[in-house]
Amino acid sequence: MNETHDPSVLHGDESGVGTITPAEYRELVARLSKLARAYYVLDAPLVSDEAYDRLYRTVESVETRNPSWTLPDSPTRRIGGPPLAGFRKARHPAPLLSLANVFDNDGLVAFDRRIGLAGPSPAIARYTVEPKLDGLTLALLYADGRLVRAATRGDGEIGEEVTAQATTIRTIPLALSTGTTGASDVPRFLMIRGEVTLPLDAFARLNEARDASGEANYQNPRNAAAGSVRQLDPRVTAGRALRFTAYTATVLTLDAAVSALPLEQLAFEADVSGLVVSDPISQDAVSRVFDRLRPSGVMSGPFSTHWEALLTMREWGFRTNPHNRECVDLDETVAVLAGLQDLRATWDEETDGLVVKVNDLATQESLGSVAKDPRWAVAYKVAVSEVVVTRLLEIAVQIGRTGAVTPLAVLEPVRLGGVTVSSATLHNDDQVRALDLRIGDWVRVQRAGGVIPAILGVDGEGSRRDGQETEWAFPAACPACDGPIVRDGDEAVARCTNSSCPAQRSARVRHFAGRSAVDIAGLGGNWIDRLISSGLIANAADLYHLALPDLLAIDGQGMGEVLARKLCNAIDRTRQQTSLARFLFGLGIRHVGSETAELLAPLVGSLDSLCHRLRTDRYEFLGSLGAQMLETKGVGPVVAQSVNDALSNPSMLELVERFSAGGMSPVPAAQSPKPAEEGPLAGKTFVLTGTMAETRDAIAALVGASGGKVAEAVSGATSFVVAGDKPGGSKIKGAAKHSVPVIDEATLRSML
Repeated sequence: MNETHDPSVLHGDESGVGTITPAEYRELVARLSKLARAYYVLDAPLVSDEAYDRLYRTVESVETRNPSWTLPDSPTRRIGGPPLAGFRKARHPAPLLSLANVFDNDGLVAFDRRIGLAGPSPAIARYTVEPKLDGLTLALLYADGRLVRAATRGDGEIGEEVTAQATTIRTIPLALSTGTTGASDVPRFLMIRGEVTLPLDAFARLNEARDASGEANYQNPRNAAAGSVRQLDPRVTAGRALRFTAYTATVLTLDAAVSALPLEQLAFEADVSGLVVSDPISQDAVSRVFDRLRPSGVMSGPFSTHWEALLTMREWGFRTNPHNRECVDLDETVAVLAGLQDLRATWDEETDGLVVKVNDLATQESLGSVAKDPRWAVAYKVAVSEVVVTRLLEIAVQIGRTGAVTPLAVLEPVRLGGVTVSSATLHNDDQVRALDLRIGDWVRVQRAGGVIPAILGVDGEGSRRDGQETEWAFPAACPACDGPIVRDGDEAVARCTNSSCPAQRSARVRHFAGRSAVDIAGLGGNWIDRLISSGLIANAADLYHLALPDLLAIDGQGMGEVLARKLCNAIDRTRQQTSLARFLFGLGIRHVGSETAELLAPLVGSLDSLCHRLRTDRYEFLGSLGAQMLETKGVGPVVAQSVNDALSNPSMLELVERFSAGGMSPVPAAQSPKPAEEGPLAGKTFVLTGTMAETRDAIAALVGASGGKVAEAVSGATSFVVAGDKPGGSKIKGAAKHSVPVIDEATLRSML
């Protein structure tokens, strides 16, 4: 704050605090808040640092002498309270989705083509482009314009409540400014999503201080930001120069019957500001109310475009990224991406790409999301320009689930793009030869697509070699099982042919348990390796036969009881909540990715059907399945042959039957829809919303089997909206708008 000194700001001083009235105190707080926002949010200081500090001390002194006067949004409240006992869980009113990636303009063109089908208004700028900040995501909840909760992203649905820590970050408003819009334009309930980052100079200072005190350095600013927010002692958070940048605003609503009640009648304490402290009663009250909040939809929001939302958030007092851009069409978007990419190296905080979003919020709402990714936004992961030089220490090999043997470059650790890189994948033996890599070489490394470390070649074309380098030979036998390694014909990939190879077993189980497949939470690679080495599992199906005593008695040091119970529960949850497509993908059949598995699932039907057909009429079943696959768009002869080969193997029948015996029962896929004249739901279209007795996949399968269809969004063609617990506000409003009947799950089942 080193610009002009404005004496008029300092109304009163420390010597005169005894004569200050409550009204004058509130005026001082308003002035101090204005100066803080100018400095921390707008980067436009209004007074000198000395003037700001004097006013801060004046306000602090008044509050010390008159604690009952203290306003909840006073800048002095950002210093942090005593350490907390632990973090509480916080369920988000709306899911915090991740982003799909594109890596070049071809991917962007394909994205634009999909958006064009949604028909956004040509009168509205088509896209916004924003830097993708590399930090910790926070969701802030505001009630009547005051901050009442902050939570980390977590798994997108449930995070950790970090309100005490968030209040110490100066770019997070404790109370929203009405700006030029007026208080009536601030929604009563609001969720702001943004990123907490640590500027590069602050990161350097933090590590210097940790060096001086003998503490280990943080590896990168992202880890430092996350570690700072997740300090149980908010005073530690307050001591670090964290920055919050807002990028999404979601207007929330309560049930119509209670939405107009005063906050204290909604189970809040009488003073909402009391919720920023760690008071168990208040926080329980907060949770009860927030569990009833849901997005209100575009129609009831104060803005119609994302760009308007960004501008409004800035008026409310948030920092938004100064490099955000509004683009009228794809051509301008491509040009802006290129320009911002050139500037990324000059920014004072780390980014891992750029984000392209559909600007029209109504189009966003109609597009919806698939899995955990919105259809209306992508992360543009362009390659970083930074290249570093480091030493190649060794070339190891990794064994994949299909036996693929992949060389892995072991590097002398080096900082690259904000992270420490110690390894890089080499695709195959041919790449090692083409790059003429030798152990001990100095090599040039870049993060491909801004993410994956890749070796570009030997530095100086080998001029730095001193004769100590050694050539590397591709192994003739698998280092994990000593089985033979062969290369099929002209295929570049070499494979271990021993299907019992422990490394392959581990990779297959990791694939099955991974997020893209069955998603067994908490089952990491180290535990999988220990389960295999202990003889408790030989394949993924064995996971469904584990019991708590097995985990507590793993060779060496077993799991603790709390972790063991969590893992048992996580496995149990997947038994009946996994879609058949995810299960088929998890089997790891060559050439069957997640999208192909979605196409195969309706042809297979269910796990019970698969087991029965393989057991009773395998050859007839595989012949029929092969013909169906070849008639399915997106499934070619290579995939069909690979599926046939996998299912023909007797070990596959043993595997799927062991899954079934362990209680694994994936949600059956809907078979080909019945003709319009068949089925009780023939010709009817349903939209599902809220929590129901079964998963949505299961409900959709029942509807499809009865001749009906399930759609994602409500339109004039919708027959019924089926509402479970906590239905989505936008779908209920859509039903009212299009005069679509809303029914419950019991009514749907009676129609079935």
